[in-house]
Amino acid sequence: MKKNKGISVICNLKACGGKARRRWLDFLAMATQAGFSIDFHITEYHGHATVLTRERLAKGADRIIVFGGDGTLNEALNGMIEKDRPINPDLRLVYLTAGSSCDVAKMFSNPQTLLQRISDGQDYLVDVGKVECLNARAEKVTRYFLANSSIGVISRSIEKFNQNRAIMNLLKRINIDLAAVSAGIKTVLQFENMDSRISFENCPFATRKIKNITVFKCPYFGGGMNYGVATNYNDHHLHVATIDAMDAIHTFQMIPLLYSGTILKSPQAEYHRVQSLSFNVPGQNVPIETDGEIIGFPPCRYTILPELIHLVV
Repeated sequence: MKKNKGISVICNLKACGGKARRRWLDFLAMATQAGFSIDFHITEYHGHATVLTRERLAKGADRIIVFGGDGTLNEALNGMIEKDRPINPDLRLVYLTAGSSCDVAKMFSNPQTLLQRISDGQDYLVDVGKVECLNARAEKVTRYFLANSSIGVISRSIEKFNQNRAIMNLLKRINIDLAAVSAGIKTVLQFENMDSRISFENCPFATRKIKNITVFKCPYFGGGMNYGVATNYNDHHLHVATIDAMDAIHTFQMIPLLYSGTILKSPQAEYHRVQSLSFNVPGQNVPIETDGEIIGFPPCRYTILPELIHLVV
């Protein structure tokens, strides 16, 4: 596209504990100097990016540009899809990374500059994960994700990480990993193991006592933690890691293995590569997280939607 064409951006200035505000001003100055005319709308509440995306699509937009973190990108993604199909099959989702960890971008070895992304940036046709679950009112909902989804000690930690509290926002500004570890420590001391029921690929349910389950396309999460699995944005599979039940002391001992990417070598961890799975924790109120956002509760079902969205990153 030509540089004198206007650019419309959905912008989350609260991403990365507020660091996104400074990053936005720097980007705005850089883009303006490069000849772009930038129009933008700042998100004001949880889910606002989904609303803004739908508004842009109703006006005939051929791409959605998001400045923020994985959570903001996830909201936009969910505004682009209806009944497992993109509202416009040629639509492009442009990710201007400005969040805490930006795990979605870690699936790509050669990310483009932000200016390249808003110009003629290369797009990738990526798989999308789908999760059907219950919201806080016990109503059935469907959500889509690009990077990962977790249930258990990790989702509870992310719930704490996302809390808009002064001490957490301060830790994020100092160091994202420090904030993630702080939320994790508090959660490990409080979180019980889950009496779960898991079914892979429509097989009979198996009852297992676990600490966490993660369904992912990208092995990275929460800053520098990762599962050490080679995945691809269009491999047509969901990757699943489960961590067995254990007490707080042993859970703390597992954290360094997440940062070194070696946790799946532990006998307490298990890995699967699937296209669908169902999960439940009867009698326990454990949140489901997708791409850094709390979206509902089990029982839930995960499936893969191969090569569904054009992503520019």
